[in-house]
Amino acid sequence: MINVLVFPCGSEIGLEVHNALKFDKHINLYGLSSVSSHGRMVYKNYIQGISFITADTFMEELNAVIQEKHIDVLIPAYDDVILYLSEHREEIKCKIATSEKEACDMARSKKKTYEKLAGEWYIPKTYHIDEITENDLPLFAKPDIGQGSQGIMKINTMDDLEFLRKKADEYVISELLPGDEYTIDCFTDSRGELIAASMRQRKRIKTGISVHSVTVKLPDEVKQIAESINKKVSLNGVWFFQVKLDAKGHFKLLEMAPRVAGSMSTSRVRGFNYILNTVYQLMGYQVKAIPNLLNHAEVDRAFSNKYILDIDYNYVYIDFDDTVTYKDTVNTEVIAFIYQCLNKNKKIELLTRHAKDIEQSLQKYHIDKSLFHNIIHIKDNTLKSDYIKHKDAIFIDDSFRERYDVSKKCGIPVFDLDCVTALMDWRY
Repeated sequence: MINVLVFPCGSEIGLEVHNALKFDKHINLYGLSSVSSHGRMVYKNYIQGISFITADTFMEELNAVIQEKHIDVLIPAYDDVILYLSEHREEIKCKIATSEKEACDMARSKKKTYEKLAGEWYIPKTYHIDEITENDLPLFAKPDIGQGSQGIMKINTMDDLEFLRKKADEYVISELLPGDEYTIDCFTDSRGELIAASMRQRKRIKTGISVHSVTVKLPDEVKQIAESINKKVSLNGVWFFQVKLDAKGHFKLLEMAPRVAGSMSTSRVRGFNYILNTVYQLMGYQVKAIPNLLNHAEVDRAFSNKYILDIDYNYVYIDFDDTVTYKDTVNTEVIAFIYQCLNKNKKIELLTRHAKDIEQSLQKYHIDKSLFHNIIHIKDNTLKSDYIKHKDAIFIDDSFRERYDVSKKCGIPVFDLDCVTALMDWRY
């Protein structure tokens, strides 16, 4: 088994890492966070309370976690953390899933990136603030160090330029790139060969994060950029870069980073798992890319709800019609919950007024009756509350009348179908 630690695990990067690694049979996954984060809702092995990287005790605390959990690979999941850990690589008691310090340091600064790749045709023209004239406008300004489109601005007038003058050293001012924006997810193997590059269009962006991405065919021009960066920068495993079309229809580099991208799932589901292969490569395995990846993938992201309910139960009494079933199909969310209960040794009591033969109906929907500890088939007008014999139980039914009666008479938690998702434990 490979023990993998993700820090900070609640970032968008950390959540994508979780999705990419959670079902791999060779990996034990741990999430680490300095403060309470969404990571606690998705990482089964969640550790909270480590100091921030600015603390004098951080490295000592981190190594204590690494040694206690026998961590093999640490995955940094935030840009500042990536740079810090790459600078202290020799002090860390495990492998780190990122490129060497030089690449991390360069990628954290757009100025350093452009300097490293100076002279390449895909580097946008940049300007010193004192040399800009009105004829050069409009231009574009973005923080030298930053992420998520924070602090960017379009310079339309000389007054806009004056606004930047006091903090000009903190910004990169470049030609305006009016075209579409793309991210290219890449993987470099242990020999330095670029073996995977998947391009996706950032169709909708919210708070700097691509929430709607669609994969597109990799043009030769962009492939040349990927190979050029890979040749000039020492990279290892997963990395990505972003490009935008200029006024003449050519791709220009915005930035790059030696890490997982938050929306890299769009490329991952085509059939190549970038961060998983990075872990395997660090552990000494040779990585290959599947040659015939899926041509098209699209993702649309929104806020996702995860819940923790303060209840303890060993029995689940559940209805059949319009509960286990949904419009003459199986309710897959309810079935998933039933299997989760079985995994946790909870007993499922099917409590139903089904008008037909219940065993035949179970067969019709390909539901094995062995899923249920008992099948209670009510054939008269008695209420379901009469059949509930356990106090350490919950009740799930689409009928308000039945829920109200069970709640009043049995005193146990009752749930409608919209609440089943809150009963799910999504931690892996």
